[in-house]
Amino acid sequence: MPFGFALTRTPRARARRFSIPVVLPNQRYRTWAGAARTLGLLLALVPGLAGAVCVRHEPGTLWDFEGTLAAKLRVRMTLVFSGEQVDGVYFYANQLRDIPLKGHLSNAQNLVLDELDATGAVTARFVGHFPERDPGSTYGDSPLTCDVIAGTWQKLAGGAALPVYLTTSSAVTGSLDHRYLAALGVHDDHLINDGATRFWRAVKADDRPVVAAQIAYPIAVNVAGRRLRLKTPAELLSHYDAIFTEAFRAAILKAMPRNLFVRDQGAMLGSGAVWFGANGKATALSP
Repeated sequence: MPFGFALTRTPRARARRFSIPVVLPNQRYRTWAGAARTLGLLLALVPGLAGAVCVRHEPGTLWDFEGTLAAKLRVRMTLVFSGEQVDGVYFYANQLRDIPLKGHLSNAQNLVLDELDATGAVTARFVGHFPERDPGSTYGDSPLTCDVIAGTWQKLAGGAALPVYLTTSSAVTGSLDHRYLAALGVHDDHLINDGATRFWRAVKADDRPVVAAQIAYPIAVNVAGRRLRLKTPAELLSHYDAIFTEAFRAAILKAMPRNLFVRDQGAMLGSGAVWFGANGKATALSP
């Protein structure tokens, strides 16, 4: 069975808004070494920001991180650690388009990731580190290793250095080109990513026929305390309001329908609200 885990967390009763305590000066970093030296100096000057020891050599594992850029733009980042070499992609929740990353981990702590355009040219840079304690509110005061990335993102052409805060969300066996191959035998990641996105957008737009068309039948769903086995799109549409309640729609729309956690039972949207099969259609709904 392919390796994989997904993290689910219960928010604290009064989760404080996090702020990134390290914001690098507004300057350009033309080399990894320059960025890492500046970050290391700042870490040494700020008490409580000691770095964790993050050592990974797992070229066959995709590590997923979720969080924010500029404290408001939701992003998901996927990284592959091969010793000090780090490759990956990230996307914005409001764009759902992968952006390639290539970088370097130094001193088992400092992370520099170059953002590449379609030609392979560097257009922006992430400069961060793995803190020993969480500067946000996810892990409390627990000691960390490779769990949190804190730092900044900046365009190479200049502009403000924007804060970045990411936490580990899942890890799966696979590669950047074939996330779903090991678990589901899917050679084209677009099949599942596009299917999940089509379903998500249809739920958002309340396009009920498209939602129904993106489901694999028959499907068993709990409706008002009863377990129903729906055999056709027409049957699902007749129970649509009872299934897609306001709370269930909110759980779906909170999730990011791309580069999903995957295991042998399917690809998971969010914390398990919806599961997708190898054909990109929903195989399980959990209202």
